[in-house]
Amino acid sequence: MPKRIVVVDDEPQIRRLLELALAPPEFETIAFAAPKDALIKLHEIGPDLIVCDIAMPEMDGRAFLQVVKRSAQLREVPFIFLSGIRSNDEIVAALEGGADDFVSKPFEVRRLVAKVRATLRMADRRAGGPAALSGPLSAGGSLPLLKFCEDSRLTGRLTLETAGGARWAEFLGGELLTAGPARPGEDPLDALLAVQGGSYRIEQKPLDPAALREAERRTLEDTSTRTAPEGAPAVPGGRLSMAEVDGEKLQVQTEADNRPDLTITTVVIRGGQVIRKTERSWNHPLQRREDVDLARAQIDRQHQLVLETLRDVPAAEAPSAAPDPAKAASLMAWALSFIVEAARGYLGGVTAVVLLRRTHKRLSAEHPALLHFQAGENGRVTSELRGPAGGRELVEAVALWAAAFLAETGLKVEKTGGLSMRRVTRMIEGELDWAGFYAAFDAAYGRLKGPPATPGLPPVP
Repeated sequence: MPKRIVVVDDEPQIRRLLELALAPPEFETIAFAAPKDALIKLHEIGPDLIVCDIAMPEMDGRAFLQVVKRSAQLREVPFIFLSGIRSNDEIVAALEGGADDFVSKPFEVRRLVAKVRATLRMADRRAGGPAALSGPLSAGGSLPLLKFCEDSRLTGRLTLETAGGARWAEFLGGELLTAGPARPGEDPLDALLAVQGGSYRIEQKPLDPAALREAERRTLEDTSTRTAPEGAPAVPGGRLSMAEVDGEKLQVQTEADNRPDLTITTVVIRGGQVIRKTERSWNHPLQRREDVDLARAQIDRQHQLVLETLRDVPAAEAPSAAPDPAKAASLMAWALSFIVEAARGYLGGVTAVVLLRRTHKRLSAEHPALLHFQAGENGRVTSELRGPAGGRELVEAVALWAAAFLAETGLKVEKTGGLSMRRVTRMIEGELDWAGFYAAFDAAYGRLKGPPATPGLPPVP
C-alpha cells in the first residue's frame, strides 16, 4: 500500500511539485491550500505523514501542528515543516513544538523525498517497538556479529547466551562502548570473542526524541560551516582549543576541507608558529548528509586525540639525553594508538581492536615489556609503566607489536591509500625518531613473512 502524505501549503507551485515528487506507487499525496481545509479531512484520510508550510494566512503551520497533536488518532503522525524561515530561534521553536524535521525553502526535491522516507522508517520502527534480531551462533563465532553491529551503527546491545552464561556488548552509533560481565582475571571483550557456540540477540534501543531535538539544536546553532566547491554538502566547522603544557600556552586548531577528498588537519601553534601538524584524508569527498555527520565526528575525534597527546606525550629531549622510561612508554602508547586509529578506516573499529589485542596477547609471552601496556575497547593504548624498566627493549617490543598488528591486518605499510607509518604518526615523528621507533619498526616488519596464525580464536574475515 502506498504511504499517504498530506501536504499543506498556500503556494500552488509547491503543492504541485510535491504531488509529482511523492507520487504512486510509493506514495499517495493529498494537498491542501489551507490548514482549516486539511483539518476537515485529516481523520478521514488517516495520513502516514504530514508536510506543512509555517507562514500561511488565517492559521499558521505551528498552530496547525498543535491541533493535530491534540488528536488521539493523529498525535503520532510524523510531521515535517517546509518553510522559508531562516531564524534559528524560530526553527528551534518549531521543532520543539513537536515536528519531526524541518526543510528550508528553496529545497532540493530528492533531499526532501529522502527525508520523507527516513521519517517514515523511523515511525515504522517506533510503531513496531525496539528492533531485535536473534538466532543460533554461526561457525564464525561472535566476531561477524560484532562487525555487523558496527557496520549497521547499532545503538543497543548484543547478547550471547552460552552454556557458561550470558556475554554482552553495548554499542552507541556503532561504537563499542563496553563488554561484560567483568569477571576476575578475565578480559570481557576477549571472553566475548572466544565464544563459539550458543545463541545471540541484538536489540536496538528505542530512539530518544529529546536527544534528537538536542542534536538538531546543536546543528542549527553551528553557523561556522563553509560550502565546499561544486555543490557538495557543507564542510563541518572546525575546532579551536587553548591548552597549557609545562607553563607554555598552546593553540590547537582543527579544520576540514574538500580538495577533492575530505582532509582533516590539526595544527598546534606556539607563539604564532606551527610546531606540530597532523593530517588525515578520506578516499571520498562529502556527498551525502550522513557523510557530513561522520566528518563532524572525525573532526571531534582527531581534535580530542591531539589535545590528549599534548598532555601525555613529552616534548622531544636532546638526542644526548638519557631516555626516561615512563616518557618513552607514553610515547610508544601514543604511536600504537595513532596506528590503530588509521587502521580503523580500513577494518572498522571492532576488528581493529580485536587484532590489536590478539597480537598483544601472543607477543607478551615472549616480550614482557608489552605487559606494561593495555589496549582499551576503543583502540586507545595506555601505559602503566611507572618504574625504571623500559629502554631499548621496550621500544623494540612495541615496534614489533605494531609490525605484527599491521601484518595480521593484511595491510602494506606503504602504498595503501595513503597509510604509511611516518604519515600516521607525523604529529610525534620527531620524538619517535629520537627514540629509535622507526628503525625498530622497519627491522621488525621486514622479518615478518605474513599474517601469523592465532590458535584458539575465530578467524578474521
